[in-house]
Amino acid sequence: MRVKEPATTVIFIRHGTTDFPEDMVYKGDNGPTLNDEGRKLAERLGEWIKGENIAAILVSPSRRTVETATPIAKTLELEYKLTDELRERSFGIWEGLTFAEIETLYPEGLGKWKRDPISYTPDGGESIIDLQKRVNDIVQFVIQEYKGKKIAIVTHMGPIRVAVAEALKIPLTNYRHLQIQPASATRIDYGITAANLIYLGTLPGGNRP
Repeated sequence: MRVKEPATTVIFIRHGTTDFPEDMVYKGDNGPTLNDEGRKLAERLGEWIKGENIAAILVSPSRRTVETATPIAKTLELEYKLTDELRERSFGIWEGLTFAEIETLYPEGLGKWKRDPISYTPDGGESIIDLQKRVNDIVQFVIQEYKGKKIAIVTHMGPIRVAVAEALKIPLTNYRHLQIQPASATRIDYGITAANLIYLGTLPGGNRP
């Protein structure tokens, strides 16, 4: 019979919706703000998580994640902590470009990326392996710093995908199969010997935190 382990709970929250074009690579600066729908979704997240015993809120420094975290922090009466390791993957020279523009300007690099999307690194950017390493570093810090507690992390789709892949030992080549909707929550309970995915990409009104 399996004995339930004490666990550190991490609730990964993806930022709300923006008006940024879906076929364009996010720029490495603060990026876009939430649109009206995104702000409504952030407020819903705040209400959804209300009353939960959250010990800390860690947030990517991008505008869209800070705007998403603000109503959550207000509801929980906590100060959020900006954490650079939670930023979205850097695409270097590709940032701010559509994929049509990348194909025109950097066809060789785009070809390499399509053949090896895990290891390929655009000039000045990061590979998915790089992203997973820095996200795993902050997750391990959280597990040690907040052992046995419940933490909220407000970040982006990329960091959530690689965190789930690492926790469940999913081959990194399959990370894009994990669909993380805007303003959704993904919960992982990190135990002593295993990590358990409690829910993936749930929207407010679904599972409880």
